[in-house]
Amino acid sequence: MSQLLGFSFLEEPFRAFDEAYLKYRTFVLAFSGGKDSTAVAVLFYKWLKERGVRDVEVVLLHNDTLSEIPDMETWARYFMDQFEEKMKSIGIAVRRIVAAPSPLNTWYWRVYVRGYPASTFNFRWCVDLLKVEPTMRALKELRDYILVVGSRDEESAARAKSMQVRFGKCMREGSCLGAYFAVNNDIPKVAPIRFWSLEDVWRFLKTQRDFDVKPLLRLYLFNGNMGVRYGCWHCTLVKRQWGNYIDDRFLYAEAVRVLYRVVSDMETLRTPKSGGYSRLGPINALGRSIIFNAVRRAEELGGEMFYGLNIEVQLHKLHYTLRVIFYELSEKLADDIISALDPTDRRVSIHNLRDLKSNDGWREALDAIESRVVKRDVDNRVRERLLELLRRLY
Repeated sequence: MSQLLGFSFLEEPFRAFDEAYLKYRTFVLAFSGGKDSTAVAVLFYKWLKERGVRDVEVVLLHNDTLSEIPDMETWARYFMDQFEEKMKSIGIAVRRIVAAPSPLNTWYWRVYVRGYPASTFNFRWCVDLLKVEPTMRALKELRDYILVVGSRDEESAARAKSMQVRFGKCMREGSCLGAYFAVNNDIPKVAPIRFWSLEDVWRFLKTQRDFDVKPLLRLYLFNGNMGVRYGCWHCTLVKRQWGNYIDDRFLYAEAVRVLYRVVSDMETLRTPKSGGYSRLGPINALGRSIIFNAVRRAEELGGEMFYGLNIEVQLHKLHYTLRVIFYELSEKLADDIISALDPTDRRVSIHNLRDLKSNDGWREALDAIESRVVKRDVDNRVRERLLELLRRLY
């Protein structure tokens, strides 16, 4: 590979790994499944193989938010299987850790039970509960490690600024080696492809022959945007969640995402409060019921299940999935289970969630949402599906 890409292309990342190896023997690879974390994992395997390093412990840490685009999560699992086999072939066992939020911290629970509104840049609750908390919980089980990340300056202006704050800058004279390392929240990190461009990442992935990355290429090629970033299907911090456009069956998920944003922006569907960053509190019973029923209709119309609903909850000796609790159990049993698991004063009854028309003002709310959707700047295919979902709710 060095001959194909040119040694200078890999020299600095390899030197970063060399430097980390002087102090650490446990390498934790933060693997999301995206292009950058995949490139880092392949690069790390290549470094081990070419350097002949074997006395290391390798941890592949994957964060499953239980809200991922199904095709992306399928790809992530496929690559992790490949990675374990490749590492085994050179005599290194890989410890795979999949960090996921608890059932009570999933998007479904937080929206249905507690009424959490769509995230904003001032209230990014989803990042903490779905990503940061599960990852930090997993890392607390490890000792004396360095976290290998796929962060790059070129991803965005905001990322470049944060990288300079956390990792520093290259010295005017000499090596940039120190700019690959940082210690944040007492966690040592190395970002070996920090200064790679988007073209560098794809050139490396397309040229290497150790791993099958064709499924990943297809995920990025479908819309011709090789720099697109994927994330949770419900993410409202982006104008368009590109992963929902991979296949027409996911467009209903995109419709629910837009609906979630619209509902969260309507004062009549929020509960007023006196403190905090906003005077608007949780989504009220009517707003939650609209989203709750839209998810069910989206599954029926798109023929695609929201797989995060299949996570199991344990209460005493009983095991139920979130899907069963929310949509299938008797109302009394469902309410009893939810109350026992999460005695929050924000809870509304399952009856009010399931039966939209039991909530006062439901027709006026749907009419108001439809009016907003018609004027909203969204893909026409998504608008059509969202209007179809709304019609099914009347």
